[in-house]
Amino acid sequence: MEKKSIWRSALPLFVFSIIAGLCLGLVYLFAKPSIDKAELNFKLQSIKKVLEDPITGELLVASSEIPDSLKELEELVWRESSEGMLAGYDSLKAKVHSPAYLFRGKKGEEIYVLEGSSVGYGGKVVVLAAFVKVGDDFRLNGIRVTSYSQETPGLGAKIGEEKVMKRFYPVEPEGLRKGLKVNRDANIVPTEDEKKMRYLREHEGIIQTSDVMTGATLTPRAVVNAINAMYRYLKEQEG
Repeated sequence: MEKKSIWRSALPLFVFSIIAGLCLGLVYLFAKPSIDKAELNFKLQSIKKVLEDPITGELLVASSEIPDSLKELEELVWRESSEGMLAGYDSLKAKVHSPAYLFRGKKGEEIYVLEGSSVGYGGKVVVLAAFVKVGDDFRLNGIRVTSYSQETPGLGAKIGEEKVMKRFYPVEPEGLRKGLKVNRDANIVPTEDEKKMRYLREHEGIIQTSDVMTGATLTPRAVVNAINAMYRYLKEQEG
């Protein structure tokens, strides 16, 4: 009798779990196209943003060269891997994601758009960046921090704010060669002098964030590590 009683109690729960699972599966199946479209649109908008001149706001490429569909984006693939990762750098705790894209600027210059990630306070921080070929080196034109959902609200999560992201670019080849670092790691006291701040970023690779992200170090460090990884990957491809 006890076994029958257990089965009578368990069977409805089992049936309910099966039905609930099927319903969730169907909801996801119908919602997935909309989710994929939203993710694609976000990626395309982010790519367009990093291709803007950081001073004038004008596009570095002809507007007709900006992809507005997955097919157009795939035509711009420069490097890709079936593993979803182009390179990993343990020293930086960073990865370069696949694929990477190549654009041609209005003056014929090569512009590489890559995505990288590193470990922040709560998890992975993902960065999209555009690098302009300058001679035999590269200049960082712009970035978008596209994923930081596990960072602390009010601290690390401020990395997604426009005024914070603008602290990371542009950076001249000289600054990239030295390796980007946040000002706290470089033992540089924050400055309110915009010219000095810009010089430190562009030529010394020092990114000031401690004044706009007080108490948050791991998140901005993850961003510079991701940028350093992408730059290293580009230099390796040259060789």
